[in-house]
Amino acid sequence: MSKTHGMGAGLLVGGYDISGDVGAVQRIACPRSVLDVTDITQEAYERRLALKDGGIDFTAYFNPSSGRAHPVLSALPRSDAGVLYRHGSTLGNPAACMVGKQIGYDPNRTQDGALTIGVSTVSNGYGLEWGDLLTAGTRTDTGATSGTGVAFDVGNAFLSLPGSSGNYANTPDAAALDITGDLDIRVKIAPDDWTPAANQRLVAKYLSTGNQRSYLLSLLTTGAISLTWSADGTSTTLTETSSADLSALAGGAVKWVRATLDVDDGASDAVANFYTSDDGVTWTTLGVAQMVGATTSIFAGTATLELGSRDGGTDGLFAGKIYEAVVTDGIGGSEVAHPIMGLSGITDATGRVWTVNGTAFLSIDTRFGLQAYLQVVAFTGTDATVKLQHSRDNTNWSDVTGGGFTAITAAPGAQRIETSRTLVVERYLRVVTTTSAGFTHLQFVVAAVKNEGPVTF
Repeated sequence: MSKTHGMGAGLLVGGYDISGDVGAVQRIACPRSVLDVTDITQEAYERRLALKDGGIDFTAYFNPSSGRAHPVLSALPRSDAGVLYRHGSTLGNPAACMVGKQIGYDPNRTQDGALTIGVSTVSNGYGLEWGDLLTAGTRTDTGATSGTGVAFDVGNAFLSLPGSSGNYANTPDAAALDITGDLDIRVKIAPDDWTPAANQRLVAKYLSTGNQRSYLLSLLTTGAISLTWSADGTSTTLTETSSADLSALAGGAVKWVRATLDVDDGASDAVANFYTSDDGVTWTTLGVAQMVGATTSIFAGTATLELGSRDGGTDGLFAGKIYEAVVTDGIGGSEVAHPIMGLSGITDATGRVWTVNGTAFLSIDTRFGLQAYLQVVAFTGTDATVKLQHSRDNTNWSDVTGGGFTAITAAPGAQRIETSRTLVVERYLRVVTTTSAGFTHLQFVVAAVKNEGPVTF
């Protein structure tokens, strides 16, 4: 969205759409109070952010008709009301949302005869949040309906792999990838299942045809991590497996996994070590060191370097998400490949060019939940439920856990929901309406706030 104007906006209070009575919005504020914690040793102020706040102030025209500005605002309700300012009526447009108190109703009759009302609202409990519209302005449903998906391009990009043949990413062979000595492989993954039905390949330079086997990092059915390599490219391979596993992790959990191989430890042996990490910086050993029994080496083969498979996307297909991978020549040595996923493609810190194959695709997610706001303007029927769904690809949808509003049986009204603060939310969101006993008319507005980082209220 480029620079724009404020025309075509809307304002809803407690389910009442009073947009046609609002002449101006003077303030949409989300300030933070500041704590002064300056001590006597300092020569400048030290401040820390404190409580969130919010407010929307506007001027309305005096309209005494039912459901319009005067009867809606003059009551000055003591209870909370949902307030939503929408910037236009296009899916994905910004919306300012809050649960708040109305603290003013101040009519003003000017000399020229105009009668306007000054109204102030302040947030209560959550501050003011900017989200995106999941409805194109006010949406009207006459029965259960699935809305159009809206892309939220914030969060962590990943390669989405379905676990079927031909779906993987790869980069051509290069001299730097032909590591023959110490090896270090790291990859950030979120498997659909940490104990898959069959062993899955994470990073591989390994082609059985023509005996071009070099090295291979795998997730095993037990949840353990294994490192396989060949000294001559043939099927006479060596494999070491972590003595501890990750079977306790839930499907979809994100974790860095790492394997290192010291081909000659100086004591006539080779040793493999396995690690995990939450940030790719601080590593925790996964089990104990695995001694090979003799020194070894790695074959410098011609296979491409693959993510999520081996043998050109035909074996050990990974199902889940791969966010980033690193291969280094030497343990903690020089990077020879470092693919980082992005929505516009895979960027490699070492300059390698990657190809995404089959129906695999790049998407993005966040892992800090969401908040959503509903304004119900009109309703005819017995019941309707408004809920959120999410998708990696804007095609395959599932319900957002905790993303359903309380069933609607009357209007007007407003609701706010929040999911778990650690919920994974996929790239696309849409609004779906369902019913148990039926409805014929539902007018509503929904906006969602997808958290890019930890949020507390």
